[in-house]
Amino acid sequence: MAAVTMIFVSCKKDKKDNPVVPTPTIAEQLVGKWLNVESAGLPLTSDIMSVSTFVKEGSEYKCYYSISEADYDVWFYKKQADVTVDGNTIMVTLNVDDITTVEEMTDITVNGDDLYYIGKTTLYIYGEEIASYGPCQEHYVKVNDDFSQIVIGRWEGTVTSDEPGFEPMPFCEKYLADGTNIEYELIDGQWVEKETVYAEYFIDGILMCTRWQYPECEEERENCVLVSYVDNTMIVKEKVMRDGQIYTQTSTLTKVSE
Repeated sequence: MAAVTMIFVSCKKDKKDNPVVPTPTIAEQLVGKWLNVESAGLPLTSDIMSVSTFVKEGSEYKCYYSISEADYDVWFYKKQADVTVDGNTIMVTLNVDDITTVEEMTDITVNGDDLYYIGKTTLYIYGEEIASYGPCQEHYVKVNDDFSQIVIGRWEGTVTSDEPGFEPMPFCEKYLADGTNIEYELIDGQWVEKETVYAEYFIDGILMCTRWQYPECEEERENCVLVSYVDNTMIVKEKVMRDGQIYTQTSTLTKVSE
């Protein structure tokens, strides 16, 4: 009897000293900031990358979505979307005016800093379905950095590329705290501010998108880049497609003033 009691007490002690940690649900594993890097097995250029930030607010989940697509007049910076959790299926619903976009996420796998899932996106206008995309596999990577404050100031440097025939060129731009930016061009060895109708940017994690318009041009320009910061140097990478090949334009920049 004593032996049985000792075994019973020992087991209770082990459970207390080594409590069972519950496995996080799929929704809980999604909490954080994620950058879309591949779709349907293909790498994305930076102009169509997006950032999704999942947060838990009380008992509910929300998603904040950032993307810029000038062709569709899309300029979303941390646009709030509703999240519905049904077991291992996640529905993300984004409402903008009379347009509703619903993404269904299934077969979700979170492996460290990588997120994979099968996504199907449906577009509605006035409640009527007009288009759908997928299902296809999406790949996101987790983003832990936030350079929204570091980027503020005037930066100068050089743009290079791994694209054959690309000639290095000087670069200068200033990013202000109010979300606007100033472009410069080099004239007779001096940086001169370029005239724009408007120029603005946002940065969400490491994705920075800018858009602008010149007085002599009706077309709106934009670009999206990936930002990193090492040893007081900002590295800006723009992934572009040329003849079916993705090349990387790299701006190596030093802050010259606030």
